[in-house]
Amino acid sequence: MSSKAISIHEVTKTFRVYKEQFRTIKERALHLGRIPFSEFDAIHNISFDVSEGSMTGILGHNGSGKSTLLKCVAGTLTPTAGEISVRGRMAALLELGAGFHPELTGRENLYLAGSILGLTKQEVAARFNDIVEFAELEDFVDTQMKHYSSGMFARLGFALAANVEPEVLLIDEVLAVGDEAFQLKCLDQIRRFSEAGVTMLFVTHDVDLAASICDELVVLDHGRIISHGNPREAAIDYRKNLHAQQDIAEPDSSSPTEEVNIVSVALESKARPISTVQSQEPVSLNIIATLKNPVDGLVIAYAIKTISGDLIHSSNTSLLGVNLGGIGSEIDLTFDFENFPLLEGMYEIDVGAHSLDGSTLYTQVNGAKRFTLTNPSKGAGVADLSVKAKLR
Repeated sequence: MSSKAISIHEVTKTFRVYKEQFRTIKERALHLGRIPFSEFDAIHNISFDVSEGSMTGILGHNGSGKSTLLKCVAGTLTPTAGEISVRGRMAALLELGAGFHPELTGRENLYLAGSILGLTKQEVAARFNDIVEFAELEDFVDTQMKHYSSGMFARLGFALAANVEPEVLLIDEVLAVGDEAFQLKCLDQIRRFSEAGVTMLFVTHDVDLAASICDELVVLDHGRIISHGNPREAAIDYRKNLHAQQDIAEPDSSSPTEEVNIVSVALESKARPISTVQSQEPVSLNIIATLKNPVDGLVIAYAIKTISGDLIHSSNTSLLGVNLGGIGSEIDLTFDFENFPLLEGMYEIDVGAHSLDGSTLYTQVNGAKRFTLTNPSKGAGVADLSVKAKLR
């Protein structure tokens, strides 16, 4: 049985919200210098463990307490109540570039921030070339960082943190910065950490990404845990909670009737969610939906498109001979693809539900799933056609 690398027991963090500020000495004197305030719990009675060598994701809406929890684990915030214990050398990617000074060069900042992360001058020097190469900043490392773009700042920050060789790594939304190529590079590094047995606690808004790379997910809502466990099941709980909090306006005659609710859309390989697809691997498109009331002649459809909106392929349950009649209030549907013969790039999947004759639209979710497709082919366009050339 794996030992616990991170143990979080009944942790609460309370903040004060001050109602007003006194503008004059008279006002301060009348209130005896006390400023009225109220208190709220950013996180309340949180308890869970992260096993050694595993990766646990934290999901939640803005203000749910994700970052507050991570800062408590990192030690930058002190819990109001409860206990947190961490075993092993820890590095925290809470803010990429934290510790960098804009007036110093990239080189000088690497030594400064490296010392903050616990590295000696000799250790930074030994890793220096790898850090700069990873960040792709060889031509700018001796430039003052005030001249860096936000993307250059982020690349150098992640490159440094990636070379700390931690035993426990805390990650807060690091994949939300930089361009697509840098995000994929960061993701590859995180996967290498996982393969090396690094324990990771990962905060993100990307449900599909979290479900694809994490061993467990913790879902927070207003500072409380509402789901914890299997990534796929916890991701569904997260989406259900979001849908439950949304106010649905009355549709007009041309709008979806909302009789069907798309709970989750995921691409899977070997029964595990993925966000990067290899063109020749079998892939499944899993759709989970709920019905407010029984629907006769229900059809669920998908459409695969380029990011610019050009249709590549679409189909539905009716065309594929799947009858959804009398199925109950929840549908767990899978479309299986032998491969994805497309060229490398980013793609989106729209999902919808309509009546058999197409006259009634029950729901439509555009851009329900975005994925990156990798393909070594050197062809141009969208489709990957099997072709050979020879002289006659």
